[in-house]
Amino acid sequence: MGFEGILLWAGETAGVREVLAATAAEFGLEAEFCRPEELPGVLQGRALDLIGIELGADAARRLALVQQLHRRFPRLTILAAAADAGVASIQAALEAGANDFLSLPLAPQELRKALIRSAQARLDPSASREGDGDVVTIYGARGGLGATTLAVNLAFRLHGMTGAEVAVVDLDIQRGDVATFLNLSPVNSLGALAAAPGRVDDAFLAGTLTRHPDGVSVLTAPPGIEEAETIGHAEVSLALRLLRRQFAQTIVDTARTITGATLAAFEESQRILVLTDLSVPGVRAAHRVVELLLRLNTPSERVEWLVAEAVPGPVPLVDAVRAIGREPLHVIPREAATVRSAINEGTPLNGNKSALTASLTELAAKLTGLPAPAKPVAGPLLRRLFGRGGRAHT
Repeated sequence: MGFEGILLWAGETAGVREVLAATAAEFGLEAEFCRPEELPGVLQGRALDLIGIELGADAARRLALVQQLHRRFPRLTILAAAADAGVASIQAALEAGANDFLSLPLAPQELRKALIRSAQARLDPSASREGDGDVVTIYGARGGLGATTLAVNLAFRLHGMTGAEVAVVDLDIQRGDVATFLNLSPVNSLGALAAAPGRVDDAFLAGTLTRHPDGVSVLTAPPGIEEAETIGHAEVSLALRLLRRQFAQTIVDTARTITGATLAAFEESQRILVLTDLSVPGVRAAHRVVELLLRLNTPSERVEWLVAEAVPGPVPLVDAVRAIGREPLHVIPREAATVRSAINEGTPLNGNKSALTASLTELAAKLTGLPAPAKPVAGPLLRRLFGRGGRAHT
């Protein structure tokens, strides 16, 4: 399966040995065990290519060990495991050099999927190489701003303007509104990647997509809320890398919370668009998200923000720019009746001539570098936002 016979595990968590031994045997591997501090000596003079390390209570020292081993043995596949499966723990493990992250107590199904992913990466290095397409993630700083509406309709505008293949990914896994917005009844979903019994490749991913009649492909959220727990950082990273190889543009709609899946979307994106209104909570939330992205070493040029007029707010634009640290990329006008009609009918806004569709066309032009359509004379929206003092009025 791509590994040479032995899975070496360093840790002390009770019950792990039995799970490891049984699961490793399913893959023709023999499980060996040691304490984390013994790892450098155990690896000395051996040609092992698969190890697991429990981070435990002394996570900082164990992460330093992961980093040391990654530098000494760059072809070594390292599985990090911890009881804390929060975003910070996953990010720290991956930055140190771990190839995958497992939560403790160790579940056989999770270990199986990690072994399959790791073996696939060794057998097909192209699976981890960057593709030619771009991933654009839409993150709503708070709820009710129209992030899903933006993601869905931006994808259709990109497809219509460029004629290229475009995909939408619904990472708001518990809500799963994208399929409803487009009146789709998907056969498969993102949950298929988590449940895959074997290799996940381009052909497998293609079978999980639902094609809209207007030409955009959709990777929907799973139908059952309980399936959300099975979709994490690794599944989303793999899906987005494969999508980049098949689609010129992939638009990702995320949940409003930062999860392992959301973090993976941030990491795989060429552009992250933080959507906010000019309310005090909205600007504060956008500021926090942008700060988080920069702390996660996201290149500054990949992070941009959009102004949504979905909910009017009292914060002057100049103050929002000062708080967030950059000018907004674009302004999305408020057209509640148009959006509500499209959602209830399960159709994109493609054929609807309105200020909103014109705005989406302009945003798509900014993202692709295509010539922007001729701009009309600044209307009330732009005057309210960029007029005297940049203050937004209602």
